[in-house]
Amino acid sequence: MKAPRGRPKLTCQVKQVRVTFSLREGEDDDLLVFFTDIPNGQRAAALKIALRAGGVSLFSAAPGTNDDIDRAVQGFVFG
Repeated sequence: MKAPRGRPKLTCQVKQVRVTFSLREGEDDDLLVFFTDIPNGQRAAALKIALRAGGVSLFSAAPGTNDDIDRAVQGFVFG
């Protein structure tokens, strides 16, 4: 008997979020290193981990944050 291949079939709805942004040498060197060190095919997973580790939350905003920026980030991440 052959072992099953690939991922199991999903039972949930999947929504895709496409992200493109520019990073500048000298200003964004830490992020350039972060993305350079991620193997092909793993950037989405790494970005999700980094966003969650940074405290991105749909339900709470840090005191003193700009509400417009907070809504934009939430819309970008969860929209």
